[in-house]
Amino acid sequence: MSRYETAQEALDALNTASGDALTEAIETLAEHHHTPAVPHLVRMLDDEMLDPGTRFIVVRTLGRLGDEGALAVLLDELRGDDIWVRAAATGALISIGSPAVSGLVQALSDEDKAVRRAAAKALGKIGERGDDQEVLRGLSVGLLDVDGAVRRFAAEALGRLEAASMVPELSEALNDRNTSVRIAAFRALAKIDTPEAQSAVRQWVKQ
Repeated sequence: MSRYETAQEALDALNTASGDALTEAIETLAEHHHTPAVPHLVRMLDDEMLDPGTRFIVVRTLGRLGDEGALAVLLDELRGDDIWVRAAATGALISIGSPAVSGLVQALSDEDKAVRRAAAKALGKIGERGDDQEVLRGLSVGLLDVDGAVRRFAAEALGRLEAASMVPELSEALNDRNTSVRIAAFRALAKIDTPEAQSAVRQWVKQ
């Protein structure tokens, strides 16, 4: 049982608690879906001395709250050094959804391939349809990335979106030098299942 009976008690504890008590306060705010806590949690992330474990919990909680007021700081956390925090930030951005798209498209041009990979994954999960032009433009850039994993994640995302307008680009990806990219493009085209996609699949199988 939580030591905090109300979300307000948990919110007040952010200024005084430490260790397990602080963790419990943050998780209580998530359980109560207490969105007034978002600015307070965002300020916590501004502290460069915040330990990675607590940073992970704060980022994960912001994802559970799903408030776009945390968008800027979550995009910053996507570029952090800790792999677990980056993963939590990716999940949080997916939870926020459409408001995160522009930032994630920009992240596809980040110099860090880990950031570009995360952005491609997130864009595929956020997009609900294959006609979101901003998402499609971003993922088309991802298909040309120098990193094979980014290209693969971009192809997988386009398959999840059933992006029929991207059949020519995915057909080109069938000739990628990276085997995993070729397989991802093949599966994406199979999911899209238009006559043009079917034709590309048949031609590739015959090779």
